[in-house]
Amino acid sequence: MVTTGFFNVVCFSNEKKMTCRLIFLVLFLSSLVINVLGNLEQVNDVELEKLIANEKFVITLFRDESCQGCDELETQLSSLREDLVDSLNAWVVKAVSSSLISNFTTGKDSVKPLVVYFRHSVPLLYDGPLNDDVMLDTFVQNKEPAVNHLNDDSFEHLTQAASGATTGDWFVMFYRDDCESCMKFQAKWEYIASQLKGRINLAKVNIKDDGISTGSRFGVDQVPAFLFFRQGKIFTYDLPNHESKAFQDFALGWYKNVASKNVPSPKTPFDELVDRAVFTLKENPWILPAAGVTLLLILIAVGLNTWKSSKVVKSTKSKKSNELDKVRKSCSSEYTVPE
Repeated sequence: MVTTGFFNVVCFSNEKKMTCRLIFLVLFLSSLVINVLGNLEQVNDVELEKLIANEKFVITLFRDESCQGCDELETQLSSLREDLVDSLNAWVVKAVSSSLISNFTTGKDSVKPLVVYFRHSVPLLYDGPLNDDVMLDTFVQNKEPAVNHLNDDSFEHLTQAASGATTGDWFVMFYRDDCESCMKFQAKWEYIASQLKGRINLAKVNIKDDGISTGSRFGVDQVPAFLFFRQGKIFTYDLPNHESKAFQDFALGWYKNVASKNVPSPKTPFDELVDRAVFTLKENPWILPAAGVTLLLILIAVGLNTWKSSKVVKSTKSKKSNELDKVRKSCSSEYTVPE
């Protein structure tokens, strides 16, 4: 109303009523367009999960109804939406107060807006500057997951960690799929990989599944664990700072401030078999007592069976002995010579 009154005053004073009305209409339409463009399509958790499962590229803003920086980030993503659709044919949506945000963050991060880029269902948690060009380049240049999955069979072949040979430096995250913090960190690990791509190889090893022997080889007991392999040496990242930038800085030079150790030789197939047996017993401590009880029952059963068999044999021998005595006596009486 104030704006309209102001324009009316100006129009009457300048006798340019038509021009003023046109200006007002243009401003009104502009604000309307900005308001529309500044809002992303909202989806619920079920719809989002379907998009992630069925679409190649889904870029999602996780936000609350009202939070610091949420509106600004949504406006920024909205301005990139057309470019993202043209470049990736991507879905760009928002999820408000979604429970799915807990899959990618813990603690303090859960109260701030997050942008997660799903490529073939694999999430990348954008953790870079809020700059249009940087964000667009990160999404377009990382259409495929950048983190390599290594296991007992492929680790040494791909990394050549023991020889420090030709495949470059490797930054490896050791995890377990029953470790909640490990699984939540993987989306950020993908982002770190995207920022180091072409310079440092990033990988992950599941020490509960197909990387049991590899975890044992490097003495990994607690997860997540981060080991940096360079030229036959291991540098352990054990800093409390788990920000993306800290990991990037470590891989690009800060590792020199950490004591290194030599990479142990690869394990033999027999060693791997022993590792798996030991791991199975550690993960399932009930197996050993159960095996002991089973063995005891078997021994008892065998002992009882042997005892019964011996009784039957003795009884049979006794019967045969008695029968033989009878036969002897009978024969003796038949062939006795009379006096």
